[in-house]
Amino acid sequence: MRAGKACRWATAALASIAASVAHADYKDTYAHGLRAFEDGNYAEARTLMQQALEEHPEPAARLRLYGQVYKPYLPQHYLGLAAFKLGDCETALKQWNDPANRGVLPIVEEARAAEDEARPSCEKKLATAKPATPPPESRPPESAPPPAKPPESTKTVAKNTAPPPVEKPAVEKPPVEKPPVEKPPVAAKNEPPQPLVQAFEDYLAGRYAEVARINPDAYADARARFHAYLVRAASRYTLSRLDGDAQLLNGASADVRAARALDARTQPDATLFSPGFRAFYSQNR
Repeated sequence: MRAGKACRWATAALASIAASVAHADYKDTYAHGLRAFEDGNYAEARTLMQQALEEHPEPAARLRLYGQVYKPYLPQHYLGLAAFKLGDCETALKQWNDPANRGVLPIVEEARAAEDEARPSCEKKLATAKPATPPPESRPPESAPPPAKPPESTKTVAKNTAPPPVEKPAVEKPPVEKPPVEKPPVAAKNEPPQPLVQAFEDYLAGRYAEVARINPDAYADARARFHAYLVRAASRYTLSRLDGDAQLLNGASADVRAARALDARTQPDATLFSPGFRAFYSQNR
């Protein structure tokens, strides 16, 4: 019975963060765009990189695409390269000059070298294609027309005749509208706490350091504490793999044991957590 309740709550929690899972699709789109670019399908690569850019515009020097495969996430860079290959230098320079791309490019030397190689020819092409502005034509000075005579008044204005007073229209004050009374939001039944949903969103977006700082004991509900320990364990585990920090790995082990103490049956979802973490979770008892 306990396992059944935990599964139903987990289903509700996953439904609440379905939008976050959808945002993770940009990684798949980006991976397909990389493959298309490497295969020379520049039109397809341009379309896929534009889609990935719209889904997640912030580049990163290192991003886990799937499993243990890490790549730089540079949608502006590859969108510009694909446009350059297709002869669209205006789009290429626009993407390369994007502040977000320029901010991360110095860290990724291979990408910076590719732009440095292509940029001069693109700038030269645009400079050559830009038409020169023709000089203004010189025209002989035109003779000034004779001054026009003021029109003769056809009416005689009576002397010392004051104009009739102009009545000002009464200004009506607009009615004062009372602001609508906002009703407090009603929490849906079985809906996970919003901070926990945010923690899952940060985890899926690769903000592992943010998730590693959450406090699972802040949740009164045991199911919420279980999922908080679970996502914090996954974030600490990932950070330990990236930085080689044994202390973070020990913290991940402690979080796994705390999660198991709350629910010994529920296992990490395969759609959210990597195979490496799921194996790590199974080994820590």
